[in-house]
Amino acid sequence: MEKNKTGKYFKYAIGEIILVVIGILIALQINNWNEKSKLKNEEIKLLKEIRSALISDKEDSSSNISEHSSAAKSCSILINHISNKLPYNDSLDFHFANALNTTRFVHTSSPYETLKIKGPDLIENDSLRLMLGEYYDKWIGYQFDLQKSSLESFNLAKERQFELFKSGRFWEKVKPINYNQLVKNNYYYSWLTYTLGQRQWEAQRFKSLNEKNEQLIKLIDNEVERNN
Repeated sequence: MEKNKTGKYFKYAIGEIILVVIGILIALQINNWNEKSKLKNEEIKLLKEIRSALISDKEDSSSNISEHSSAAKSCSILINHISNKLPYNDSLDFHFANALNTTRFVHTSSPYETLKIKGPDLIENDSLRLMLGEYYDKWIGYQFDLQKSSLESFNLAKERQFELFKSGRFWEKVKPINYNQLVKNNYYYSWLTYTLGQRQWEAQRFKSLNEKNEQLIKLIDNEVERNN
């Protein structure tokens, strides 16, 4: 102090503090960058898993569309025969069984459940995050509600139709006990017309689900490519 060095020491101390602060800020910035990079890698990994699940959903939906469309066609053929009082032939046995053929939607949801546990905010893209929620929580949920109602209806129909057909395999072919009586059976004709509409509706819902599915896959592909 006698040599008037106080000012120099003070400046030196301030410089040291500034360097320490800058070092801390740089370390924090690097840590934040590493954390963001870690989260982004986690997001991309999960999006790829969701994409694989969506591909599986789409394949199963397409199978369901085919099954429902086939059953609807059988209903139309049977309605035409009954309405026009056409004679029985062996080819109808397939359609009697196929009209009652049921199908199930096998859905893969584990990657999305993982996202819900980790937090939907892991997905940075707002449009993608919202559409994922809509697809899984709304569209898939509706599809399963529709399927539950449909399966209950078809199980009841099978029980009643054991009285109309000879014992056989409903997933292959069945023969009517008495075709002439069957064509006059109001219950069976009403059931066919109802089932035709139900099958067409379910096929249409699966087509709509596939459209949403394809939109999601495109969004995921764009997000993954953007971050490569």
